Amino acid sequence: MSYFADNLSILRRRAGYTQESLAEALGVSRQAVGKWESGQALPEAATLVPLAELLGCSLDQLMRETLIENVPVPASLPDPGEDLGYLWEIVMQHMRQFALMMAFGVALILVGGALTVAAAALLGETAAVALPMLFCVTGAVFLFVFGGISHDNFQRQQPQIPCCPYPEETENFFRLFRVGIAGAVSGILLGVILLVIAAVFFGENKTIMCYAAAVFILLLALCVGTIVYLGIQYDTYDENSQLRRKEKGPDVEGAIMLSATAIFLLLGFLWNKWHPGWVVFPIGGILCGIVDSLKRKN
Repeated sequence: MSYFADNLSILRRRAGYTQESLAEALGVSRQAVGKWESGQALPEAATLVPLAELLGCSLDQLMRETLIENVPVPASLPDPGEDLGYLWEIVMQHMRQFALMMAFGVALILVGGALTVAAAALLGETAAVALPMLFCVTGAVFLFVFGGISHDNFQRQQPQIPCCPYPEETENFFRLFRVGIAGAVSGILLGVILLVIAAVFFGENKTIMCYAAAVFILLLALCVGTIVYLGIQYDTYDENSQLRRKEKGPDVEGAIMLSATAIFLLLGFLWNKWHPGWVVFPIGGILCGIVDSLKRKN
């Protein structure tokens, strides 16, 4: 049995290395050292001997012996020698999961709308076409509630969220953010163009228009989900956003999208207006973008 992951962390601290300084000495990335210590990966065989020499231990001590940390370090606090790197990894792991749940929840609601429109084309305006929407909304609500409670608990445990201590990682994210947001917005505009083209050539064919609307909403789900995911990640990387987090007001955007969902269901169940009732979702998305812009200006 190998105790490499635990022993590496203990021996590295004893030798006075941080993850970053040890990575530089070995000529590998800091993320690689982090994966070794978390047990997600093992170093190449050629790296083990130089690693043992740097840590001043034998390979048996590194791989097989059970070592005990001399001075326990609280799990909720970063090791001062880590330059907040350890705490940053914990924050990012949580924020990636939270961002995925929120983005998937928003996308799931839109996917439900697409499935409902497609079902209307196949089954006609019957109550059964609302089932996909109800299932998707149920799944989305579960993600929102579970993710929200988890995020609230995390913020209580970690009230001080550090800024990213790695400038290169921050720059890489902002580059990804610019490309991702531009691509998502362009995708939404492309979907609108394709929907208009379908309306021009097949406007009289209700079945084709329902399928075209379903494809448009699916594309919208992908683009909006991307925007939500990157937006939450941006709030983590941007120092100004972290400062604003303490003064954040009510979640107006969430209220807008929930209202849009309620309006859509009312239009469908009371007046059988599943189509064009789906239009409330892109309108809600536009309103959310306007609200977010006003918040940032303030």
